[in-house]
Amino acid sequence: MMKLDNLDLRQLRVFLTVADCGGFSQAQAELNIGISTISIQMSDLETRLGMRLCQRGRTGFSLTKEGERVYSAAKTLFSQIDGFNNEIHGLRQELSGKLLLGIADNLVTHPNASISRSLHHLFNMEGKIETAISILSPNLLEREVLDQRLDIAIGAFPRHLPGLHYQPLFTENQILYCSKKHPLFHINTDKFTPQDLAKYKVAQRGYTAGRPHPSNIKTTGSGALSYQMEGLVYLVLSGHFIAHLPDHLAKKWVESGDMKALNPQGLGYESTFELIIRAGTHPSPVLKAFKQCLLTSLGTEIKGGQLNAPS
Repeated sequence: MMKLDNLDLRQLRVFLTVADCGGFSQAQAELNIGISTISIQMSDLETRLGMRLCQRGRTGFSLTKEGERVYSAAKTLFSQIDGFNNEIHGLRQELSGKLLLGIADNLVTHPNASISRSLHHLFNMEGKIETAISILSPNLLEREVLDQRLDIAIGAFPRHLPGLHYQPLFTENQILYCSKKHPLFHINTDKFTPQDLAKYKVAQRGYTAGRPHPSNIKTTGSGALSYQMEGLVYLVLSGHFIAHLPDHLAKKWVESGDMKALNPQGLGYESTFELIIRAGTHPSPVLKAFKQCLLTSLGTEIKGGQLNAPS
């Protein structure tokens, strides 16, 4: 039976990174090594395992069937190694490790999000703490947590996926806006209903396209999508589209006279932002500390000093 040593683990990490990035070239920056070194590491790993893990060619990069199984097994292996390290740090009462945090875009201006304040308290704690923050759309945040590329994420999730634990944190007002270049800007829209907007194009969030809109506005056929709030702002400012935006994000353009809210009471809605972690994981001391900092900053009740997740 083949035994793993440190070299195999390093090669397996290279393999996982190549697979996650979608190819050798794409993995260079992530691994900080050249293609030739990556190629040697991958070739050595395939020789040690006695199987071909990936295909490269004109059709692009892809994993073989064997590669897909090794990828899944390696993910499980490193998850178990991380769990072991977390246990040891916990026994030593050390706050040490890396926090992989995902956040929905444009929360930095939310008055109640408390994320920067939570990070401030986290980094004030004694210990060797590292972090990597990714700004992604809600659907990608869920996928990255499920695939263990993120430890924790904060966003507004239209639907709940199996395998994740969701904890409500705070709400956000979503208001319908037009720009001063739009025909509705100079019209009294205080009593507008969704039916009154039928002839106007509504820019949509890509991750909710095709689903019933929370405000009951018809959104099909507009031809305008964005997976980030900043993209929706550009579309609204073009004067050709209306769109729902967080009120704290749109505030600066409303105050400058470049945007107008359209019947906020009748056409707006509220989003609930949630914290998600992968169900059944053993949280590291750093992850526990961040959750405690976040929930304390938000004034959320913490049972037993931490957020409970189902095992």
